[in-house]
Amino acid sequence: MKYMDITSIVELLKNTLAAPLGIFIISALSNAIPFVSIPYLGIVAGYAAIYQELADKLVLVLCSAAGATFGKSIIYLIGRAFSVKLSEVSRRNIELFKKVARKSLFLAIVAFAATPLPDDILYIPLGIVRYPLMMYFTAILIGKTVLTAVVIIYASGLIELMRVNIALIPVLIAITALLTYIILKVDWARVVETTYDRGIVKGIEEFLSELNKVLAKLIYRTNRK
Repeated sequence: MKYMDITSIVELLKNTLAAPLGIFIISALSNAIPFVSIPYLGIVAGYAAIYQELADKLVLVLCSAAGATFGKSIIYLIGRAFSVKLSEVSRRNIELFKKVARKSLFLAIVAFAATPLPDDILYIPLGIVRYPLMMYFTAILIGKTVLTAVVIIYASGLIELMRVNIALIPVLIAITALLTYIILKVDWARVVETTYDRGIVKGIEEFLSELNKVLAKLIYRTNRK
């Protein structure tokens, strides 16, 4: 398949839905459902393949970040309106929330928003304890802007590599799949907990340890097949 064929396919997405409004709505809906992860960033990455101008990419970043922030504001209001009973699996993450709250809560919100951490576990309690909404909104917006920008930069880089050599597509897909697997399997709660308790150096060591465990399990499963 040639690159122009790929472009023709993604053009259908462009013609079907106005990018700024569509990205805002998709990002908002994907982030407004508690404890449900919808891969809206994959759609954002798809739009990054369509719009090549820097100004267009900035609009996509801002629209997605604004939509995601709006969605997470609904999560906050759910916590504020109701006393949510969390499952037993979530209790460990609630302890994580208590620890980061004693440090720098604003920065913790930014970090959760900008990473694959289980953020609703943090945001619902923030609503329950009535954390200032404007500070919450600002922190989420900063974090989601960083996250979306990284995704669009990454996606744009992949597209440029595809232009250079279409044969790289299987390799790029494999790399993306590996990174996604790592993100989903690393125990981010343990990494953050270690960082806050013992410092950033120990946090990095904990991340490397988690990464080693994930890769070891992946290699073991691959060899068994």
